Amino acid sequence: MRYPVRTPSRHASTPARSASTRRSNREDDAGDQSATPAAVARQNALLEQHLTDGSTLYLDSTNVEVHVRADLVERARRHNRPIAALRFLPDLSTCLARNARRPPSRRVPPDTLRWQHSLAREATPAALFREGFTAVHQAGPS
Repeated sequence: MRYPVRTPSRHASTPARSASTRRSNREDDAGDQSATPAAVARQNALLEQHLTDGSTLYLDSTNVEVHVRADLVERARRHNRPIAALRFLPDLSTCLARNARRPPSRRVPPDTLRWQHSLAREATPAALFREGFTAVHQAGPS
């Protein structure tokens, strides 16, 4: 299985995994949402492996739903590991413009993008700490 990894140079030896990468590995199309359940299963297996090994893993996922983040926090707690959130939240117009420039197979339906953006706005640093994250970092304006 191939994993194109783009991490900052200081983390070059740390694995990074994204759902898009896992989808493209299974279906040769990172936008093929039908591959998502298999990609999530593979992500969870990799996550469990790294938590068990005690190794660091950067998990690149759009976790806008509280119940999805709760599962990640619970897994980290079960293994007595810290869990940090990195928030990227450009304004909605930027998201819509970037989405429009994607190839058709990678575009997110605009109503889905608006829904994801509204949930992401609710995931403030204070809310993420209440959910159990041990660190929260903000990239860019909030």
